[in-house]
Amino acid sequence: MLIIRRHQLPHEDDSEQSIARALWLHKNHLESLEVVTANGVNRAFSGKAN
Repeated sequence: MLIIRRHQLPHEDDSEQSIARALWLHKNHLESLEVVTANGVNRAFSGKAN
């Protein structure tokens, strides 16, 4: 958790609030990547250019 906090919020301290915020950001980022990947796969296999 501290590594994620240091990556997401490098200028914050190691408080519970900062760690929670960083974990939320990390989870949100991973969910966004999941959606983008699914959309890309869908687009690639649908045969449509856009």
